[in-house]
Amino acid sequence: MINHQHYDGYWGWQPIKARKLEVLKFIYDREIATSDDLMNEFGYTDSSARCRLCQLRKEGFIVPYARGQWCLTDKGQDKLHYHGMLPNNEPEQVKRKAVEEGRVWVIGANGRPRMAREASEFGLAFTYDEIKAMFQRLRREGLV
Repeated sequence: MINHQHYDGYWGWQPIKARKLEVLKFIYDREIATSDDLMNEFGYTDSSARCRLCQLRKEGFIVPYARGQWCLTDKGQDKLHYHGMLPNNEPEQVKRKAVEEGRVWVIGANGRPRMAREASEFGLAFTYDEIKAMFQRLRREGLV
């Protein structure tokens, strides 16, 4: 916990739980984050976590990925790069583009779909609809 404080109109001076950059880095590391993730990581209340996410969305640092789930935008990653919190490399740009397009599903070693984790996997990733159609076709052909 940081020893800086901010003034809360209801409770007076309160400690700051996390800086904006810490939250952005957390979202970057998780790839997709929810308000529950922020509550568990930084000790936010539910309303504080949702407020922080809304603030970051208004500033253009995150976008909704699915209901209640958020991922970083180019602007958010640029801010992390600017402050030296991320390495500047090509695989991250491929990964970011794939996440924005919804191409985050790969077929695991066990033959089941899973979320891509490594930057190298995003070149082979599918959207949810594509992988669903693929498995339906494989079932019709009796291969799954």
